[in-house]
Amino acid sequence: MSAVFWQKLPSTHSMALMIAILVTSAAIILLFSVKKLSEFHALPEVLLCWAVCGLLSGVLWVASLGHFYYAWQLPQGKIQQDVIISGEVMSGGCVSSLESVPGAAYQYVVAIKSVNGESTAAYLNEGALFPVFKRLLTSTFVFKARLSHKHYAFRYNINDQSFRFHNAVLGEKYPSKTQRLAKPKNFTCLHNGDTFSAVVRLKPAYGTANPVGASRQQQLLSQFIHATGYIKSINHNQTQHNHSVRQALATTLKQQNLINYSWWRALLLGDKTDFTLHDWTLLQRSGTGHIFSISGMHLSLIAAVSLLLFNPVIFLLAHLVNALESAKDCFNIKINYRYKATSRKQREQCNQKVITTKAPIRTTVLVSLVVACFLYALLSGSALPVVRALVLLTVGCFLSLSRLAWRPVNIALTMLALNLLLFPFSMLSASFYLSSVAVVCIWFLVVIWGLKRAPWYVSLFKLQIALTVLIMPLTLIWFGSASFISIIANLIALPVITVLLPICLLSLLSLHFIEFVFIQHLSGTLMHYSDACLGYLLSLLNRLSDVSFSAIDFHVSSSAALCLVGALFVLLLPTWRYKTLCVVLLLLPLVSTIKKWLPSNETLWALHVFDAGQASAIAITKGDRAIIIDSGAQFNGIAHTATEHLLPFLESKHVESIDVVIHTHSDNDHAGGALAVQQHSLATHATFYTPTLGCERGKQLVWQNLTISFLWPLKGNEQDNNAMSCVVKIASKSSSVLIPGDIEKASEYALITREINESRKNRASSLRSASLNTSRTSPSKLSADILVAPHHGSKTSSTNVFIEHVAPKVVIFTQGFENRWQFPARAVAKRYERFGATQYLTSYHGYIRANFDNDSFYIDTQRATLQNRWYLPGIAPRHLKE
Repeated sequence: MSAVFWQKLPSTHSMALMIAILVTSAAIILLFSVKKLSEFHALPEVLLCWAVCGLLSGVLWVASLGHFYYAWQLPQGKIQQDVIISGEVMSGGCVSSLESVPGAAYQYVVAIKSVNGESTAAYLNEGALFPVFKRLLTSTFVFKARLSHKHYAFRYNINDQSFRFHNAVLGEKYPSKTQRLAKPKNFTCLHNGDTFSAVVRLKPAYGTANPVGASRQQQLLSQFIHATGYIKSINHNQTQHNHSVRQALATTLKQQNLINYSWWRALLLGDKTDFTLHDWTLLQRSGTGHIFSISGMHLSLIAAVSLLLFNPVIFLLAHLVNALESAKDCFNIKINYRYKATSRKQREQCNQKVITTKAPIRTTVLVSLVVACFLYALLSGSALPVVRALVLLTVGCFLSLSRLAWRPVNIALTMLALNLLLFPFSMLSASFYLSSVAVVCIWFLVVIWGLKRAPWYVSLFKLQIALTVLIMPLTLIWFGSASFISIIANLIALPVITVLLPICLLSLLSLHFIEFVFIQHLSGTLMHYSDACLGYLLSLLNRLSDVSFSAIDFHVSSSAALCLVGALFVLLLPTWRYKTLCVVLLLLPLVSTIKKWLPSNETLWALHVFDAGQASAIAITKGDRAIIIDSGAQFNGIAHTATEHLLPFLESKHVESIDVVIHTHSDNDHAGGALAVQQHSLATHATFYTPTLGCERGKQLVWQNLTISFLWPLKGNEQDNNAMSCVVKIASKSSSVLIPGDIEKASEYALITREINESRKNRASSLRSASLNTSRTSPSKLSADILVAPHHGSKTSSTNVFIEHVAPKVVIFTQGFENRWQFPARAVAKRYERFGATQYLTSYHGYIRANFDNDSFYIDTQRATLQNRWYLPGIAPRHLKE
């Protein structure tokens, strides 16, 4: 688990040294295991060797998998190339059609078996491995990719309906007018288990890197996904549909015409495809997301119900079978006794056999329990939390059957180690910590509070409240929000779902597998009554979530949240002398995070350039005030950069007000988050500027002792486009930043001409009596220490004369990873290099922060200094390496 904090993976030399130490420690343990330790007084040394073996084994396991993950990546020359793959859908396959949802996209996790007709190992390693190792890699490991797709395109010839898939990919001309795009009937989307062939475009598993918000790159690694991409077209002739029972159950569920169908599909089948933004907000604000996401809690509920059912049924069946066999034997004995063939003692033993059994009832019950939970895991889509819980349940049943008396601590550590061994990269996901802490909390509370001695309803009540409070700090770390009403919501929702889930699951199975009219009618009636109950529950949750104080959104540091967890644990412990002091000390980091006690340094200010993909999102902060310049893009009505990174980051920095909001122009990649910023509480009194609203040459603002100068467009401008982007300069007495939006060559020339003419006029009027050198010098209004490259570094901008006039020490390119325009252009990067400017790219460095102090400034980046982790490496643009 220490690998979460590693800055880089151990080198091969370091790993070789670790292996040598591991072998030596194991040899020492083996040597002393055959001797009596008391004779050599070597117990501490042996325990130390055990600790060293455990530590090095864990480090080597994660390091070897990490090296393998990064070794099995797409070669540089094969990124963003059209390839023909054959693969199998592992997860994300549609449970039901999404054709009725406008703009719906499918997200498949696909196990790629071959690429362009060759194995994945051969395609990825390009002859670097021997054939034996290639076959071993292909048979042992799976190359997984997350592929997105919105619609299916099939090429058919009108005359013979022949498929033109391969020809189009291999370079032939597109179909003529006698050909058309068609879609086979009854073909909606791929399902889990389907095998298919398709043209896809792949790129590495990568994502943006910002201080606040989810990390897509970390999420992909936690699922051991090697690549991402999108499907361009699918070969329908080679698609084999292997629709599972889960798909058939989804169809049966849809036929019931339930009002809350999408919620039942999530609860019973683990598919939340039809959830709307309102549904997700409801789950977040009510703190009930874990209830409608199938996890270990649901598996434990199914296990408990199965145990209640299997115990009496198997007990009665075992005794019934034994009684029938014993009765048959006794009948023979009685007949023989009549003829003096058996003794009275044998007859008495026979009568005792009728009421006893030797059947392994306990073993049968536990094995049946594991099998039932395994089938439920398959039914729910085999999500990692469910599989993890299934592994723990299997281990527990094994220990119970083997009659090994292990301490609870040993059981917990064994289960934790087994989970990390089977799913090593799950330590990078939130579900691992939430599940682990929940299990530890249950064990801790049962032992400390003695919940076994209390009535079951009192125990469950106390346990639910304590779990909700203890889990809250982890939700703050991972999601930046916490629900205050989750205690009430869970106390109401959990009992209802506990009753409805097994009833509705059995009803759904009965509707699908049993065709008796009475069973069908009874199951359908139960489903509709349950649907009504669920509707009342959702209405209540909606009312609770509408309360103004139902949830809070703020970001707390990991250290402060962990201290809060420690304080809560100490609070639950028995009383001792310094307990109150310990709780207070552990709460201090949280208090300092919530409230900024120390006054801010008025001479310090900072530039924040966010990693917004192929978009721009920038903020200036000084003290507790902020300026926003561009707010990122919006997709499907959601401004992810503004709502998940920009605004939460300002909140985490204790910003109390956003005073100025400047959108350089109205393109989506710059102003997509305008509405989100406008509706945020911090921007209540903000002044908004656009090229047609307030942004005009000659205007200046004084903000927090900084000067905001608008250099472009000219006064009276009515156009809102790239050429008329706001050009803004923020300057202190000694440092400055220039943000020119998306201006291009013509605007740069016009801006420079204006600057030169005005500069000459000013100097001529003020220093007419002096002897001046009229040769061109760098105009003071354009020069800046840091320049945000115009138009993301396109080849139509950043001219030589513009760079010369600005004379930046640092240039920052806001561009997306492997963007189709290849920003920044190679020629532009060369220009800045010739002028000696240090270059930063948001796609490579992630979030970039420039801190200004008096006469100097220094720069931190997310990937290099702020969060330098081995699992978040930066990938430089390929076109700049050529």
